[in-house]
Amino acid sequence: MKIKSLLSCKIILVLLLVFSESSAQQVKSLDKRKFIAWTVDHMPYHILVEDAIVDYNTLNTLENPRIKKKKGDKKLPILKEMRADDLLIIVQQKKSTKNEIHEIWYGNGLNFDIIPREIVDWVLSQDIQEALIEKDQYLNSPSDVVFFESENQRLLASYSSRFSLWKQHNFLLSTEELYLRSNLLQYSANFAFGNTLVGLPGTLFGSTSMGVGTRNSEIGIRFPAKINLLSLGDLKGDKLLREYLGLYSKVTIDNMFSTGASFHAQMGFSFFPRSSTIASDTTFFSRNNIDPKDRYVNIIDMYALFAATFEAPVKIPAISRVTFTPGLHYMKVAHRTKDKDNKLYNRTFYGYDYETNSYNRYGDGDKSSTKEFGLYGRVDLMTEIGVVPKFLQQYEFLDFININKVPLFEVSLQHITKLNTITSVAANINDNVSFSMTIYSGAENGTVEGGWLPDKNLWLGVRYRSDF
Repeated sequence: MKIKSLLSCKIILVLLLVFSESSAQQVKSLDKRKFIAWTVDHMPYHILVEDAIVDYNTLNTLENPRIKKKKGDKKLPILKEMRADDLLIIVQQKKSTKNEIHEIWYGNGLNFDIIPREIVDWVLSQDIQEALIEKDQYLNSPSDVVFFESENQRLLASYSSRFSLWKQHNFLLSTEELYLRSNLLQYSANFAFGNTLVGLPGTLFGSTSMGVGTRNSEIGIRFPAKINLLSLGDLKGDKLLREYLGLYSKVTIDNMFSTGASFHAQMGFSFFPRSSTIASDTTFFSRNNIDPKDRYVNIIDMYALFAATFEAPVKIPAISRVTFTPGLHYMKVAHRTKDKDNKLYNRTFYGYDYETNSYNRYGDGDKSSTKEFGLYGRVDLMTEIGVVPKFLQQYEFLDFININKVPLFEVSLQHITKLNTITSVAANINDNVSFSMTIYSGAENGTVEGGWLPDKNLWLGVRYRSDF
């Protein structure tokens, strides 16, 4: 346990020493006290502005015979065409009494083209401006991009956290999940193979989840499917029963109470047959001819996580962002015995102690389930976005690394008292593909006795993200 903790600290220390601090390029920004801004996520409105820019350019080219130029007329600028995957940000004055747009920003999240106030009326009709200003009528999200003073701030704002339910890209495929987001509807679909955030990666989660999400919430079904990709250890699969359906839900509230912190909540439970018959000793196994692999099985009855994420006010060389996520964790595990007819029996013990000639029992000896609250803590570190250290650039065999909008390394350390510690290191080789390594360390004298979780394990991971 101490060796693994030391290894995790060494990994983080190496990453801190490898990188050098770089200066952030200044960009145009607006005063947050005077303006409000939001991103247009509704694709029909996005297309509407795309077409409006094309029409504007067509009407103002010199080759257009319908335009009669007069001597002394001021030439209107030709605008860069908006791409389908560009961010579209609307800026309005806070104290404006007119239904008009102050500026329109569009770009890739780092570099933006800006349509100023004096050109907006040439591009968009008054009806279109009023429709865009009525942001309660379509899918949108608050944006601070126009208020940032450096490129790094813009890139960090566009980079999704692990708790985000509305991903940065509309397609994500990894060894942990498959995420699909519609460009027309305000919904997404998510298939998850485990849940690392609640301390149960891979098949330790007891199920595979499939749900439908919005920007701030997700709800779905937990169904029995054993999917455990690139796991390099023994997960004691015979002690965790994966045969029953369940439900789960997730909620995220960004910038809670305007504090800059984000609130996260997750909850899930399983449906399984209840039983009044109790297996209180090993003679029950012989009397009922119980298969050895079905004698000590466990079911994740319920889990819950309540946490808040905030960016730490610290500056570390080569690290662009440090986030802390404290919270509370709850888990209830049902202890059962299963016969050959798949009937379940409540089990109040998890073994026999031959030194004391007594059974090892849960709680006071009459409990067939374990409930436990634990403290939750998570730290996430990101190296500087788009920066590859110079000493790595000297090696030709690493020329395949080409990052612009992502950090080279992402490191996380997650600890749940009496359950486990999970350390993860991810390396991005380009803006779309990354490889990761996740180290699992079980807690001694953990929440649930009986050795139903592994003492250690290692997962390798691959992630691909893109926009379609």
